[in-house]
Amino acid sequence: MAIDTGAVDRALGALGTTFRLTRLYPPSHPAVMEAMRQITGALPGLAALGTVEWKVGATGLHWHGQHLLPRNTQVAELSGLLFARGVRSIQVNPGATSEHWLALFGVAVGNVQPDDATLGRITVVLGRRATQRLSAARVLGESPAPLPPAPPPPPTAVAAETPAVQPPATAAVEPRHAPAPLPSETITPGRASAVFRPNVLPADVEARRGVAALQSAQTADEQHAIIAQLRRLATDLLGLRDIGAIAEVVAGLDRALGSIPDPATQEEIGDVAAALANETIVERMVTRLGEPRVPPAERAHLVHAVGALGAVSAPLVVDAYLQAPPELREAYRAAMRAAGERITEVLQQQVQSKVPEVVAVAAEFLGLSGSPNVTPQLIELMRHVDERVREAALLGLAELGGRDISRPVMPALKDESVLVRTAAARAIAAAGDPGATTVLVRRLEQEKDEGVLAALLKAIGQLGAPEALDVLARYAEPGGKPRRSPFVRAAAIEGLARIDKMEAKALLELYARDKEPTVKRAAEASLR
Repeated sequence: MAIDTGAVDRALGALGTTFRLTRLYPPSHPAVMEAMRQITGALPGLAALGTVEWKVGATGLHWHGQHLLPRNTQVAELSGLLFARGVRSIQVNPGATSEHWLALFGVAVGNVQPDDATLGRITVVLGRRATQRLSAARVLGESPAPLPPAPPPPPTAVAAETPAVQPPATAAVEPRHAPAPLPSETITPGRASAVFRPNVLPADVEARRGVAALQSAQTADEQHAIIAQLRRLATDLLGLRDIGAIAEVVAGLDRALGSIPDPATQEEIGDVAAALANETIVERMVTRLGEPRVPPAERAHLVHAVGALGAVSAPLVVDAYLQAPPELREAYRAAMRAAGERITEVLQQQVQSKVPEVVAVAAEFLGLSGSPNVTPQLIELMRHVDERVREAALLGLAELGGRDISRPVMPALKDESVLVRTAAARAIAAAGDPGATTVLVRRLEQEKDEGVLAALLKAIGQLGAPEALDVLARYAEPGGKPRRSPFVRAAAIEGLARIDKMEAKALLELYARDKEPTVKRAAEASLR
């Protein structure tokens, strides 16, 4: 009789799609994030089946003698890669999350070890001569206790009745040797995260539930009881060595602070977070945040956790930001935005550094904090001798915004550095003062660099002053003396897209049929 595999097929279909997308796009891609949501939606049906074990073959997965999704090439590819790496069976226990499946994808492509802690509730079994498993603790639960040593033999009655007959010393009965205890591991040392006991929840699952309960607790007694439970779980959670799980709990505790007004309870929550986030853990969080292949859900928890620990993590983030490639720096910026005013005091000390690179990063992060109190210090840094610091200070002011920054930034439009002039145009646009349009238009006639011209045209469109339409329409036209390049015309069109007038829309429709491909693409994108 065939077994109903509907829930398994739905889960595997979502897993196959996600596996293909993760090999084509970064984790932050919308398609990957949507596929992750589909996995999350399919997992409850799979968990309802209990512990499921699939046999891994070269052409697909098998369950109870049935070939699962035999026509799904994505699942077949995943199974083939796992089979090639020696995996012969997969055990999926209730509680498996999408992050655990991403770790299994890493095993398939060789980025994750088969006994890595990130596999969580998924157990991978290797095929060897003796069918050795990756860890007896992961698959079989706790190892059997060693047998107790045999008790010494009791004194005989004959010896008590006839004391004259004494056995020779060499004839003493030797105690029997106890059998050697069974080894607790077969291949790799067992880890706390790998032990599966049906009657005990894993520490990370229990901690997540505790944080959720804390956020919804109504009375102080409930809150204190939950906090005490989380405090007891802290040691076990650290023993898992799962940075993603720790970051999720720290982020949840930070969210709970916003809904609990009692200062004593807030201090208790802070103590639990401090127990979870020692210096080593914070350093590992910051390092993990900058790694390229981090699941989107885990990266979101890391961003929130690093931001919540901003007073401790800010210096580490500054150092990591300087060493990270440009495409991986946005996660650090997001963490500093989440930190808010918690990082201002630390960053104000970093600004006093003698290293221009450190000062530049600290200035940019001060703007990301969103604190209006740092505006005077950033304005002062606009006069720094290093152009990187001046640019970072202007980018920080652009993050802060506010009309009060518009006038102090205007002198930077004449700076000798192209990067500083471009950042100044962005800061004036972020200030939102339409009165600054006159200065920007005057600067258009004097500026020679096309990059700065593009930034000025976009700023004029963003401010939306009455004269902006005529200025942008003139720069969007072909020709001119000197002849305007397609790049400058495209920037003028992007500025026109920000003006909410019928005339601006009509111009966009006109330039959508332009002969210049760059201009045509800019107009089409603006119309969408």
